Amino acid sequence: MAYLEGEYAQYDGGIGGFDKFDPLLVALHDHLKLFKSDRGSLEQYSNVETSILKLLGANLHTDEKKVVADIIIGIIKQARFDIQRSLSEKLSIREDLHSSLLHFLAYEEIGIAEPVLLNSKQLSNIDILYIIQAKGQDHWQVIAKRPNINDNIIACLVSKKNEKTNIQLLENETLHISENILEKISETAGDSQILANNLIKYKNLPANIATAIYWNVSMELRADIVKKFNIDTKIVDNALEDLIQDFTDTILKSENMVPSKLMIEVAKNYYQENSITEEKLVDSLRRRQGRFFIAMFAEMTHLSYSIVWSMMRQTGGQGLAVACRAKNISKKSFVSIFLITSSFARSHRPVGAEELRMAIRYYEGLTHKMAKEILEDSIAN
Repeated sequence: MAYLEGEYAQYDGGIGGFDKFDPLLVALHDHLKLFKSDRGSLEQYSNVETSILKLLGANLHTDEKKVVADIIIGIIKQARFDIQRSLSEKLSIREDLHSSLLHFLAYEEIGIAEPVLLNSKQLSNIDILYIIQAKGQDHWQVIAKRPNINDNIIACLVSKKNEKTNIQLLENETLHISENILEKISETAGDSQILANNLIKYKNLPANIATAIYWNVSMELRADIVKKFNIDTKIVDNALEDLIQDFTDTILKSENMVPSKLMIEVAKNYYQENSITEEKLVDSLRRRQGRFFIAMFAEMTHLSYSIVWSMMRQTGGQGLAVACRAKNISKKSFVSIFLITSSFARSHRPVGAEELRMAIRYYEGLTHKMAKEILEDSIAN
């Protein structure tokens, strides 16, 4: 028998007939009738689901598996969405689905297809490439989250030039995206600030790509500023060049991190306005503006630029801990400052877990009064 129009149609074929799994089919049929008569209760659905899983777990011939696949497809088509989703989630982790059932689930609307697209090990690379070409952005975005997809699939997804798909690829920590593919993504980043931000933050992003993105975004910003505020283009250009140079020096781990005259002037204005906040300090680091951070941190703490730079390169983070504690910078922001500054100021050795624990313990062991006294002694000397 095979599934047809909501009932079971006789199926003539298959070695040995279906006597081995007929009782399972009868049980499924009975549970389905009870489920429908009980107006779709979850208890009766649980029995239907159990019957389906028993059928899938039975030792069936190839033809029998095809029949089971037809039956399950029929059930899914007639079920309400929450049941469709539940079945898809349970079936997605199996490695013995008939190809017709597997492909039916993968090509369905995204609410049903998502578990299979994310989890199924049965989907081959060719299957996934066909799905990308046949379906739309909802399917692309889920596939982009799939663990360990290969370069061909990544390239195919990137070729769609879909913002959210590219963001999902960049956020997929199981992937190592090649420089060539990153360049392709960067070509579309000029039209999306969100994508540009995600690309800038991508692990091991090559400096040439990062700088190109920054230039593209900055040139758009330049045009907006000049248009809206009627400012002299030379002033805007100087500011943007300063900004981009800071960004480039930071990501290239330059040894010369002395703030520019313009950065010092801006930092002094911020300090006079009492607007150098811990959030502003952390944001400058996340934007890879290392020299501007030094200018603001030095202004806030009254330390020299060279001392701040030395503190950023120091193993253990004691200097930063003292300065942050003295200026009432929170532990969360201190940790961010310590980790980010170390990432570009200490190229010789990244921060390990034990060093981070020690830095946090040192910060926690300081009182505000104690840290303030240490900082004042440092300034005096």
